[in-house]
Amino acid sequence: MKQNTRKNKTNQSVIWPTTPYFTITDLARLNPKMLTVSGSDITLRVRLTKAIESGSIAELGAIPGGKGRPKKIFAMTPVTQNVLNKAKQDSINLVDNADKLVHVINVAPRTSNTITPSVNTPNLSVVK
Repeated sequence: MKQNTRKNKTNQSVIWPTTPYFTITDLARLNPKMLTVSGSDITLRVRLTKAIESGSIAELGAIPGGKGRPKKIFAMTPVTQNVLNKAKQDSINLVDNADKLVHVINVAPRTSNTITPSVNTPNLSVVK
């Protein structure tokens, strides 16, 4: 009898792109061993979905095209403002909350009203 030739794909790790943003086809080019015999990339799509749910990847938007469903664009987190600017420059339709993907921390300068710490000394009395 012929044994099952299907490989176990659960222990394979995904090689994530180092480009500012990528599509599922870019991911399939980097991980050809993850494709099935028929060329389906369902394993990569499942891993991508889990990475989005865990927060290590964010969806940026979609490439505008003619017919059919537009290709989605993804980026590794944390997303920087440079990545968003490059995506806008490449005429990618960004998601509605794309500005919220960039984490901004406001750093205020130190004010002149400095508080000097006061040290309270305990009242020690010697008992004889």
